[in-house]
Amino acid sequence: MNSEVFAVAFAVLAAGAIILTLNVLLLGGQIIFFQSLSLLGYCLFPMDVGALICLLKDKDMLKIVVVAVTLAWSSWAAYPFMSTAVNPRRKALALYPVFLMYVSISFLIIAIN
Repeated sequence: MNSEVFAVAFAVLAAGAIILTLNVLLLGGQIIFFQSLSLLGYCLFPMDVGALICLLKDKDMLKIVVVAVTLAWSSWAAYPFMSTAVNPRRKALALYPVFLMYVSISFLIIAIN
């Protein structure tokens, strides 16, 4: 079971990183390697903390609240990285896939016991 959870999480993050990078490049932006690392490392850190809290406390309502807070925090943290990479008129197009990836990770955090 643990190896399956790791494989799914790894696949979601790897596919998300590739899709996000391609999205920024197709929108005419420039993304450098350090920006993509920051987006995946620094911006996902709140969700990592939320996953640890959910691992320690097994109450469904607490999981939903913690994941909602960490989803908002991670999305807010990703905004400066993505907004500097693309044209200001295309910020929403660049941020939408980031938000979708964070939502999918949030569902994984809630679903896994």
